Amino acid sequence: MTFIQHIQPILWVVSAIAGLTFAVWALRARSRALKGTGPSGTSGAAAGRAIRTPLLLLAGVGVFAALIVPSLGFVPPGHRGAVYEWSGGVSPSERSEGITFLVPWVQRMTLVSVRTQKVFSSKVFAQSLDLQEITVVASVNYHVDPARAAELYQSVGPEYRQTVIQPALFQRTKTAIGLVRAEDFASNRAPLAEEIQRELAAQLKVYGIIVEFVNIEDAIFDPAFVTAVKEKVIAEQEAKEQENLVAAKEAIKQQTIIEAEAEAKAIRIKATAQAKANRAIGRSLTPAMLRWQWLVTWNGALPSTLVGGAADATLLLSPDPYAP
Repeated sequence: MTFIQHIQPILWVVSAIAGLTFAVWALRARSRALKGTGPSGTSGAAAGRAIRTPLLLLAGVGVFAALIVPSLGFVPPGHRGAVYEWSGGVSPSERSEGITFLVPWVQRMTLVSVRTQKVFSSKVFAQSLDLQEITVVASVNYHVDPARAAELYQSVGPEYRQTVIQPALFQRTKTAIGLVRAEDFASNRAPLAEEIQRELAAQLKVYGIIVEFVNIEDAIFDPAFVTAVKEKVIAEQEAKEQENLVAAKEAIKQQTIIEAEAEAKAIRIKATAQAKANRAIGRSLTPAMLRWQWLVTWNGALPSTLVGGAADATLLLSPDPYAP
């Protein structure tokens, strides 16, 4: 219960007692004054009039306080007031923030928070899709629809967190965990929370509770499963390293082959070009051209030894036999 719920009945009782006390006191004081027990030097009637007026005023103030003070209620920021009427149950309309008027002794107001609140689930023991045990703690951020605060108070009551939200969060979390494999839980944590939020929002909407966000706070796995997953991850990493080494060696091999093929191709291109050049040179080597090349490079000295007949000696001096 809130502070105003505690203090309002006390104000009712205190104001009622104060009003009755002032009234009794005023009546007794008036009675004593009429019997002549007023101040010395005044008659009983005069004393009665002198005392009666302030006492009646005090009595009036007490009665007024007994009626007005309990009729004032205050709704703090972020709340709505659900009003219970002894004659007609919970009023369908909520009281907004600020001071509100209540019929004394007939209406009683209960505050309902419409701010964002957070509720944690108890530990959810569940089995994953591959039958691994997982313990999960989830939380939900929510707020009460301000226009349906009185309806929530009437249909569920002030303990709606324990009555509606926590059981629904527990069940939806347990159901969602059964849809994923344990080894995929970490990578599916966000989609899993979204699934819980979607199902939970639809379930709590009928009560006037709006779900804002669901979060999986913690997850605990069986130690044997954690060990097996670690060993699997290590084995996969080692296999990946070996694959990378093989791939690196294969890349070096391919690079060597490519370089050799490129070098062989370059040699073939060079040889082809050289052969083509040689053929061109061969076609251009006529006897006249060879004689001219010989004369260009001759230093003018005759050979001292001649092999052949005397007719061969005129080879160097005779006119070009091929000249026209």
